[in-house]
Amino acid sequence: MLEDIINQVKGQLTGELQNKYQLAPDKANRSVELAKDNLTNGLKQEATKGDFSGIMNLLKGKTAPTEHPAVNGIIQNYINDLTTKLGIPEQVARQVGPYVVTFLMQKFAGKVTSEGMGQSDIMGMLGGGLTDKITKGLGDKLGGLFK
Repeated sequence: MLEDIINQVKGQLTGELQNKYQLAPDKANRSVELAKDNLTNGLKQEATKGDFSGIMNLLKGKTAPTEHPAVNGIIQNYINDLTTKLGIPEQVARQVGPYVVTFLMQKFAGKVTSEGMGQSDIMGMLGGGLTDKITKGLGDKLGGLFK
């Protein structure tokens, strides 16, 4: 679902990156792809750590994206990727990073809210065997109680 949301807004977002930050069309397009990867991986990591309430507050609009430590970590990783993988100057990347991640998180949160999604919906949407990883991680943390 995250990929669907990004695909729906990709044209708008790449256009804004070109206009606001003077990114070349190919770099604007690739920067959106990098944002998708960073956002997906960052949210998966946070979920495997067990921060379900934090993720849900974020996705239901109760917490602003830049107020959540995981999102700030995603933004920092994204800025790093913009500079190292795309060669975007750091001063530009520091402006693009928060803008793009916040924009995508707001679109994602809007979809979650409008569809009334719950925690299990979010875990399923992030995919990649996340439910199994979380169950195993919790079992390990509880000393194998559920094995």
